Amino acid sequence: MDWPTDVLPGALQQPDSVSCGPTSVVAARMLLEPSWRPPDVPAEIARTHQRLTSTHSARDRFQMPWPRRLGTPPWAVANAFTSLIGAERIAAVNVRPRPEVGFDVLVEQVRRRPVAVYLGNRWLPRHVVLAFEEVHHEDAVRLFDPARGELVTVPRDRWTQHRVGVAGWSYFWFVV
Repeated sequence: MDWPTDVLPGALQQPDSVSCGPTSVVAARMLLEPSWRPPDVPAEIARTHQRLTSTHSARDRFQMPWPRRLGTPPWAVANAFTSLIGAERIAAVNVRPRPEVGFDVLVEQVRRRPVAVYLGNRWLPRHVVLAFEEVHHEDAVRLFDPARGELVTVPRDRWTQHRVGVAGWSYFWFVV
């Protein structure tokens, strides 16, 4: 999937330190619905963050609430992606113990749709990015980093060795 030419990555930079998850969800919607562009991106990210951390999921089902100051839980992003995609059920897959398998899962999913990826340190997932394209000739994945508002290409070996190195986070935690 190509990044839309009418969307400047810098215009989608997350407005605060805890909104990488909702920013990734908003970016995914822009990729999946080419005619949809929010009139006020920061306000849309704030509304999305509130929805993702509430007790009602994007599919209007109960979900465990989450303190907004801690970011966005993987299950809420999975619910939002399920709602965006339609009939397919999206799950959060923990890939931390087996990053080689995680990279294969990431590539398989990104061939069909945008994928939220949680990165972090050795102990905790701390940042959400949006993978959107497989780069065949480089054995890599292109992603949108909401922390910097940039498109980044990360080769396979950096994923599989927990050296992702995006926004200061190296460990590969979840594929959503």
